[in-house]
Amino acid sequence: MAAAGVTPEIHAGRRRAALPPGVCVQQPCPAVGNRLPWRLVKAAAVPRLEAGFRAALADTDPETTVAHFWPGTPSRLVAEALDRGIVTVREMINSPCATAGPILDAAYARLGLPATHGLSASVIEGETEELKLYDYFFASNPEVERSLLALGVGPHQILATTFGWRPDRFTDQPPIARTDGFRAVFVGRIGVRKGVPELLEGWESAGINGELVLAGPIDDEIAGLVESYTGSGRVRLWGYVDNPGGVYAGSDVFVFPTWEEGGPQVTYEAAGCGLPVITTPMGAARLVEHERTGLLIDPGSPRQIADAIRTLAGDASARHAYGTAARAAAASFTYGRVGSERADLLREILRVRHSS
Repeated sequence: MAAAGVTPEIHAGRRRAALPPGVCVQQPCPAVGNRLPWRLVKAAAVPRLEAGFRAALADTDPETTVAHFWPGTPSRLVAEALDRGIVTVREMINSPCATAGPILDAAYARLGLPATHGLSASVIEGETEELKLYDYFFASNPEVERSLLALGVGPHQILATTFGWRPDRFTDQPPIARTDGFRAVFVGRIGVRKGVPELLEGWESAGINGELVLAGPIDDEIAGLVESYTGSGRVRLWGYVDNPGGVYAGSDVFVFPTWEEGGPQVTYEAAGCGLPVITTPMGAARLVEHERTGLLIDPGSPRQIADAIRTLAGDASARHAYGTAARAAAASFTYGRVGSERADLLREILRVRHSS
């Protein structure tokens, strides 16, 4: 957004990465907050963080300011911004809890596991009340938009947007060593929410000559299930990778059968590296179009996963066509492009607010 003429001022407890020029970061305890574990500084840092944000609200011009909130922000700070006449925007990094909770309940129930996702009735009720405060919402995919509408959010309050990716991270990344046959890859947290149990079942039933690579940390609750599939030699655990460019480069297709998402960065990255994508509507991230940049499947369906894998494993020309189209589409989702589009949306809501 800074490159698009917007001046971002971020109030955050800690910062661990360099930010683009023009981005101002206000931290309560910068000398120690970036070095010590958050649990050790939280008690002292949070009150100072809130005080700094309140001071910024008091000093800013409501005519030219938007307060952009991420999940977890205390509602009292949102209310104070509204009292100052400042436009408020809530970032929807995922679906509202009222939508995500039942979806994840079904995912866990399918496996006969207790629902440990944390979206309890009280959490859902609390967020649903919180969402009533905001003027606008950044919605990262059409599923999130539909979820907001179901909660009574007006269509005019929904700012259709996406997340993004950085192509420069993936230059000069050598591919991981190939084995014989076809290779599918999953990148992300290896857990229930991401659809990994269904992926393992679908891969096994597909019967493809090749391997499935899982790159990411494994949730304890399915560690045993994952281990039961690795003995075949057709499923390989790659562990966490800071930069998955080499994993993408050494694979034929990206499979991401997630149950619930916002705008997963891995979808943009895999597509940008030229892989066709098999995913659900939640994981499509406004990029994956069925039979153009990949294949769309229903969440929780090992059969559809197996069918999609067989289709692309057996059709090299389709893989090439979808992968080429995915790479081209990903160019529209770089952080520079997305930031510029978001800046335009913010300017427009300020114009509407102050012309009415």
